[in-house]
Amino acid sequence: MQAVRAGIRALGSSSAAAPMIKGARVFSQSAPLAYSPSAFLEKQEVTIRVLDLLRSTPFIDPAKVTQTASFKDDLQLDILDNNQVIIAVQEEFAVDIPENEANKISTTAHLIDYLTAHPQAK
Repeated sequence: MQAVRAGIRALGSSSAAAPMIKGARVFSQSAPLAYSPSAFLEKQEVTIRVLDLLRSTPFIDPAKVTQTASFKDDLQLDILDNNQVIIAVQEEFAVDIPENEANKISTTAHLIDYLTAHPQAK
């Protein structure tokens, strides 16, 4: 046990040794932020991809897809259709949209704004 403690003390006193420890976390004040503004997708790109995705969905009339279309009133989506759209969006943009957030998305504009503000959207 004393050998383990001595090894830990030796590692703690050597700043160069810390990064070499597998799985060790190194914190630095000069490290860049994980999500910079450039990490977010451009709104124009998100808009194009969302509209293309909705137009290619078999149960949606492509002529009714607009940037402000209501899922219920304009696109005639029921709950099941809405869930299928959210799943397709999650796959397209590699994001996880929690159910409570997905229930709030009722228009293409809401969806575009949500994805534009999502730091993990790809």
